[in-house]
Amino acid sequence: MHILRNKGAGVLDYLAGAVVARRLSLVVPVLYMGLVLMGASIPAADNGLEVERHFLHFLLLPSLLQNLVHIPAYGLLAFLWRWSLNAYMQAGTAVVLTLVLTIGFGVFQEFYQTMIPGRYGSLSDVLSNALGAALGIWVFSCLQKRGQRLV
Repeated sequence: MHILRNKGAGVLDYLAGAVVARRLSLVVPVLYMGLVLMGASIPAADNGLEVERHFLHFLLLPSLLQNLVHIPAYGLLAFLWRWSLNAYMQAGTAVVLTLVLTIGFGVFQEFYQTMIPGRYGSLSDVLSNALGAALGIWVFSCLQKRGQRLV
């Protein structure tokens, strides 16, 4: 904490600097996973029955959009895991671990959704999550090959 006193920086400035310096890079994909899980926790109306609206109900997308959002959402998650793990291991190992973490989380999230009123899990969503994960890794690799500095 002496860094904060000496530099006069705020806690958020310190944390942002630590993430950029990779000391806390693993926190970024974990926080994003929390946001995804929070979105999956919003109950929907079940079979036309009137249910009490959740305070985040306005975030619930129409069914078609929910299906389409899986690909970019899990693409971003895979990108974040790949970026984070890049500092700790070789590329091949990071790719495999990224796929395991991202697809595994997608399977867990679909199972979790079956316990939320009005929501359900589906194999097509898991496949969309896996496609998104592959695309996220591909985008990371393309940017890395082009010489983009990924922090």
